[in-house]
Order: sequence, then structure tokens, then C-alpha cells
Amino acid sequence: MSTTALVACGGNSTENRANTAAPTTTASAKIQVQVPPAAAQSGATQVRFDPCVSVGDELVSRAGFDPATRERAADESSSSLLTTIGCQFWREELVDGEKFPTGGLGVTSSDMTLDEIRRNPGHSVFDSDPIGGREAILYRTPQVPISCTASIKAPDGIFTVRLTVPPGPVAVPEPCDQIRRLAEIFSESLGGN
Repeated sequence: MSTTALVACGGNSTENRANTAAPTTTASAKIQVQVPPAAAQSGATQVRFDPCVSVGDELVSRAGFDPATRERAADESSSSLLTTIGCQFWREELVDGEKFPTGGLGVTSSDMTLDEIRRNPGHSVFDSDPIGGREAILYRTPQVPISCTASIKAPDGIFTVRLTVPPGPVAVPEPCDQIRRLAEIFSESLGGN
């Protein structure tokens, strides 16, 4: 499956791609698949937490996704107005000898704020209970009904977990029925408050 589903959910371009990695808060996560460095950042605020190197395979597996599918997020971008860096993962199920995607998961860090998401008329916030002891919001974008998102307050802005469930022959719970559990798992990569 291509990354089209995830692109449709949250942006689509990577500007200023360079071989310069963004600083990270930790590089101790165990990861089997290495990815290229994040885009060089040109914004006033640098996004230091890179989920591609800070979210370990153990969390990805516990969430039900395949760590071997780790790749840079399709909606990763860097500009003077907004920086988003991170990775995406896939899960599949075997049906009659053929693999079908049952979910695409993006984990990104951004210099955006929770207030910016709340004020965006394109988002429908349905939960604002904390996750991992941090302020958080769960929301959907009505124009993309196959996707659901959780954003958690982080030192550089927000840490976002986005689940996309493509239509197919495998019955899978709705993305918004799964997003809180996934966000709780991935929030562990942020460490303590």
C-alpha cells in the first residue's frame, strides 16, 4: 500500500530536505530499521524530539504495528511557519493468502500548539482528557473519516499520533475507537513530564 492515505490526512510536502538531522532528545530507543535524517529546520523553534529515532520498536510492536515498516512520515515538512517530523508504520492481516493493510500510523512532533488545533475549524475535538499525565486532545477531521488523531503537549509543541484505517476485507475497529490506546502507548516515548 502506498502512503497516499496518510498524505491525505495531514499535509503533503517536505520542504528544504537536507542531510542535516534535527536534534533529538534521546537516541537510546531500540530500532531495527534506520531512516534518513529529518528535514533541516528553518523555523524559529526547533523541534528536537524526532519520533523516528525516539520511538522504539517495542512500542510499535505493542501497538500492533510492524517495526520493519518504519519510514519517514509522508506529511513531514519544515518551513519558517511549521515544522513536522516523524515516522509512519503499517499493520497488515493475511486473508486467503493475501496481505491487506489494516492501518497506517503516523507519529510526529511539531512546533504547533494544542490551541492551534482547537481553533482550527477543520477539526472536531471529541476528548480532552490527559494522556500520560500531559495535556492532550483527540480529534477527527470530518473530511477524512478513515482517520483519527491524538495530539499531546510536548516540550517543542505537540506530539501527534494519527491512525488511518483503509477500507478493505478485514473488519477493524473505527480509528477513533483505537486512538486513545495508541496515544497512551506512544506517549511513553516522551518520558516524564
